[in-house]
Parts: sequence; structure tokens; C-alpha cells
Amino acid sequence: MCRFGLIVFLCLGFAAAGGSAADGKAAAARAAALKAKGDAAGALAAYEEAARLDPKSAVYQDELGFLQAVMGRAAEAREHFQQALSLDTRYAPAHYHLGVALWLAKEPDRAIAELQAAVGIDPANAPYRSRLGEAFLTQGRPDLAVPHLKEAARLQPRDPAAWSRLGTALQEVRDFAGALDAFQQDVVLEPNNANAHNNLGMIYVNTMRPKEAFAEFDKVLAIDPRNVSARVNIGFTHLQKRELEEAEASFRQAIQLDPKSASAHYNLGVALKNQDKLDEAMAELKQALAIDPNLSEAHYVLGIAHWQSGEFDQAIAQLRASVALRPDYAQGFFMLGTVLKQKGDMDGAEAALRKSIELDPGDPGPYNTLAQIRRQRGDTAESARLFEEGARVKREKEKQMEGKLGTMDTRR
Repeated sequence: MCRFGLIVFLCLGFAAAGGSAADGKAAAARAAALKAKGDAAGALAAYEEAARLDPKSAVYQDELGFLQAVMGRAAEAREHFQQALSLDTRYAPAHYHLGVALWLAKEPDRAIAELQAAVGIDPANAPYRSRLGEAFLTQGRPDLAVPHLKEAARLQPRDPAAWSRLGTALQEVRDFAGALDAFQQDVVLEPNNANAHNNLGMIYVNTMRPKEAFAEFDKVLAIDPRNVSARVNIGFTHLQKRELEEAEASFRQAIQLDPKSASAHYNLGVALKNQDKLDEAMAELKQALAIDPNLSEAHYVLGIAHWQSGEFDQAIAQLRASVALRPDYAQGFFMLGTVLKQKGDMDGAEAALRKSIELDPGDPGPYNTLAQIRRQRGDTAESARLFEEGARVKREKEKQMEGKLGTMDTRR
């Protein structure tokens, strides 16, 4: 699968030179032959000659940009792509290549604008669609990525990478049915790809089908017995089934294979905490954070473990670290508010709980805890309103859960 990088320019190829000057065409033909042989320097010189003979050719400028990029001259490459577009604003390859160059230069907004221009001019070009979709996905906008990745997969149905990218985006927008179909397509096209089976297995986990999930992870281990991700995923599936001892064993196997796996240490910490082995759990969670200090979930679970141990100050510090890393973490703010309330910091608790409600108005918990605070502060009217709102939200949530249980695939 082509990724953003200099080599990405090789993923598309260029249109044949078509300048009006006969001598320019001849020079371009020599350049194309040299490029085909891997002689970037020779091809660059020949295209420079072609561009001199036919200075109005956007194609030649685009080719020059490609060769400059291959030779590591990023600034010069961008200049040629821009020159090509000044000659022909609707030359899609130049928009595409400039978009990739800008992405490499860490200018994502400008890069996406150029990629969108390329797609607008040539909407049936699968690499354009794929690159734009990946850009949106990397920027945390899977909702915008999905339409482009769907079209890329439709245009190139035999490309397993197209289905893998689409499955990832659909999973992020929580379209698990669509993601399941995409990852199944990937597995059919790449039956010996361990990552494809891992991805499909996790979709089965997310759709509450552990039997199928275990089968996919077993296929991963048949391909790669030392695959750490599969061991972690098997443990996670056991966690989902509340098979805590089996989960613990799987995570320990993963750590034996890779002691530096933050995910394995984190999940082992969760398994141990759920068995009330709090000291061991905290040790594993701290190890996970030593490897990856930005693991918001590890800060959160460590905060809960400290709270359960009655260590409120440490719990608050960890929960604050969690929401600082993940400002949209509604559950993190809820628990922070809960612990601050127990610590006696009512102002801090109220602020955290209101933030939790703002982020997730469908969770009844923060309403009830905030109602208790308002009642303690003598605001009985607001307290009553919050309790009623919490009860309403709870009823809505229970109704939604009943609907989900009624339609859930019950295969195990």
C-alpha cells in the first residue's frame, strides 16, 4: 500500500508528454526512456530541455517536479508543480502531486485543498480518492474520509489495501457492519495477511461475536506465532467475556514476546484491576505509561485504581492527566468530578461534571452526581431538575439498549 512519502509519486505515474513543440516532444521521449531505466538525473536533464523548448507545457513541469521529489529536492519539486498549475489550472496530476508534497511539508490544510482539486477534476481516479481519504482519516475526520475511500474501493475492487483503509474509516465512524464487509473483502484478497485477520477479528469483537474473533486471531498466530497484536486481541476478547484469568494469561504471553508493548501492559493492568489485584494492576499501568506517557486510558484506569485504594490525590492527578490528553473524554471528566466531590472540592467537581454532560448528554451518571452537589449547596430546584433529567436520560438509554439487544447478532 502506497503511503505519503517520496515514493508515493511512483504510485500514480504521469501522462505522456504532449507539448506542442516537436523538439520538446523528442526531448520528453528521451526523458521518459531514461526515467523508465531509473536514471533520474538523466531524465531530469532531458525534461529540462523539453520544458525549455516548450515552456507552456504543464506536463513537463509536473514531470520535473516528480524527478526533483525523487531526488530529495522538495522545495524545487513544489515550485514545478505550482508552475504546472499556473500553465493549466485543471491539470489534475499537478494538483495531486502538489498535495502530496505539501502533506510531506506538514501543511495538511493546503495539501487537502490540492487533493480535493485533483479529485474534483478527475473523480474516477482511485489513487486520488484514496490519498484524499487517507488525509482526512489522518486528520481525525473519518466522516469525510469514508466517501472517498468507498469510491476508491469501488474503482479498485481487487486492491486489498483499498478495503483495509475503508474498513478502518468505517470502524472509526462506528459503522461496524460496513467495516465487517470491508475487512472480509480484504481477507479474501489477502488470506495470508496477518494484519487483515487481526482487523477482521477486532470487528467481530466490536459486534459481540467472540467465537468468530478467536477464529481470526488463531489464523493470525498460524501465520505468525509471535504476533503480539493477536495475543493482545485474544486477551481483550477474553476481557469482553469476563474471562479474567484467561485474559491475564494472554496479556502475559504478549509481554513475554514484547516487554515494550504498552498495550499489553495496559490491558494486563485492566485484567488485574478487575480481579481486585490493585497493587499488581497499578504496577502494570505505570509500566504502560513509562513506555507511552500519552496513553490516556492508562492514566484513567490508574486513577480509578488509586481511587479504589482510597488515594484521592493520586487518583485526581491521574484523571486530570487522562482528560488533558483526551479533552473529549466524557467518562474521564465524570470520574474526575466524582473523586473531586469525595475529596470535598465542590467547585472543581461541578466543573468536571458539567463538562462530562456537555461531551456526553446521554449518560445519566453525571446528572445525578451534579444534582447531589447542588442539593448540598442548597439549590433544591436545580437539584430536582438535574435528577429528573438524569432519570429521563436513563430511560432513553435503557430503551436504546433494548432495541440493540433485539437486533444484535447472537452468534457466538
